[in-house]
Amino acid sequence: MTLVTGTTIFTARTFRVVPPRWAHAPLSGEGARLHGGRYNPPGIQAFYSALDPHTAYAEYTQALYDRPGLLCSFDIEAARIIDLTSAEGLAAVGLTEPDLQSRWFGRGDAPTQMRALRLSGEGVDGLIYASHQHGLGRNLVLWRWNGPPSVTLVDRLGEAVTDPVP
Repeated sequence: MTLVTGTTIFTARTFRVVPPRWAHAPLSGEGARLHGGRYNPPGIQAFYSALDPHTAYAEYTQALYDRPGLLCSFDIEAARIIDLTSAEGLAAVGLTEPDLQSRWFGRGDAPTQMRALRLSGEGVDGLIYASHQHGLGRNLVLWRWNGPPSVTLVDRLGEAVTDPVP
């Protein structure tokens, strides 16, 4: 497969805070599918994570600091991504800074959502983008993560929750 202009292969550890009721399924993209996100319209699953734990926490709490959650880390392998934090990345996908700031919640046709659908169809697995919640933090969204690319929960001590919380 030919890579879309601006695409790089991404392998790294990322972080995500999950609500207690989803602790048994930290790799789920169900919340994003139900409600949509900046880079996915409702009906399309997406896996959102952050490149550092502080950004993951800020994105999850969105200033509701007493919101309980479980910090998880994930190893991402061989994701074809475009980095929107660079001018080159934005130009490669045809988005502008105002597009990145546009309202998306409750929509299915925001510029970022429509561009994400097109990029996914062209074989791009996801995007790196600037956090709106944590200064210089960066996030990753993937539209494919069940291999390839692969996303693996890091659970060195075998403590992951496997059953839904009642």
